[in-house]
Amino acid sequence: MKQNINTALFLIAISLNLLAIYFGYSVYENQFALHPAYLAIFVPDCPLYVLLALLIILGFVKNDSFSFIVSIGMVKYGLWTVFILLFHSSYYFAPDMFNISVLFVMGHIGMALEGLAIMPKKKIGTLALALALGWFLLNDFSDYFLGTVPLIPQEGMAIVRDLTIASSILIPLALFELADKIRRNALVAWLRGILFRAG
Repeated sequence: MKQNINTALFLIAISLNLLAIYFGYSVYENQFALHPAYLAIFVPDCPLYVLLALLIILGFVKNDSFSFIVSIGMVKYGLWTVFILLFHSSYYFAPDMFNISVLFVMGHIGMALEGLAIMPKKKIGTLALALALGWFLLNDFSDYFLGTVPLIPQEGMAIVRDLTIASSILIPLALFELADKIRRNALVAWLRGILFRAG
């Protein structure tokens, strides 16, 4: 019975991830045309990391450093999106957008939690941490200095930029230092059991 429930939850999780990728890329579709092809990797933040997480969950990629970097992306961009929705609440929670914005908040909280659940089982090395720091800071450079930041309201962009850059340093360091505690968290362990069908 428990196995059947976990299988059903696993299939629901996979379906939600696929929907998130589809709708996520549709949000960025028009933005791709605004940038040269070599910056395309920096455009679709959330759907890119959900896609990469799906590769891990389905067992197509088995590499601890890769899983660590993807888990950071899931947490960073999941929380970033929730922050943006709340920071610009007068825009995103206007009556005509209220329902979809509530769904977006819930979905991106789920994205961040999923990021914690796909963290590698083993402690990763400092090289992977350095790669993660470099990669996400490069992404921030592209977003805020080359213009690939998602199409959001421009008010308070300096605050958004500074907090985003800070998160690119603090989130990798936190996941690196607190990895064991995160893995032992009951909710994270439960989600990991569903995603990796570990019982």
